[in-house]
Amino acid sequence: MTIAAADLDKAMVAAWIAGNLDAVHTSYWDVNDVDDYPVLHDIEATPGQPFPYTVFEHGAGSITTRMSGHSLSENHVINDVPIQFRIHAAQTPTKTAKQVAAEVAEEVMKVFGGHPTVVPSGLTLDNGSHLITQYLTDYGIRTEDQNYQWIVSYLFRLDVPVAV
Repeated sequence: MTIAAADLDKAMVAAWIAGNLDAVHTSYWDVNDVDDYPVLHDIEATPGQPFPYTVFEHGAGSITTRMSGHSLSENHVINDVPIQFRIHAAQTPTKTAKQVAAEVAEEVMKVFGGHPTVVPSGLTLDNGSHLITQYLTDYGIRTEDQNYQWIVSYLFRLDVPVAV
């Protein structure tokens, strides 16, 4: 993981918290589980994790542009980083797993982009700038009889200072 990737993770978690996405998930949970499990996971979930929960993954960023200047602070790269949010949901007494997954995915898209009526706010990086989040796609797949997964994919474009 690079400094840019770690910075992006930190900014995404801050946006997640500001968007109140934990509450969206935990509204489906048993009240006794709320303080025992996280909602957002990096790569894989905690064993025994209640549904719904979200796992995010980011692929290797690709540098699309390099810029240099006369001083160290003028060296930058434009880095495109693919991100996926995988929302895992289970059937509830009143909703199918697909309905739960779609509802949570809609809230994620309100925060990060892709929702048809809500313009997301940008991310704030400690080192560099978030230029744009490009929504790529979202889709759902059934994973078990009463479980469903909704995947929301993005490309985050970052302007990152580098020392060369």
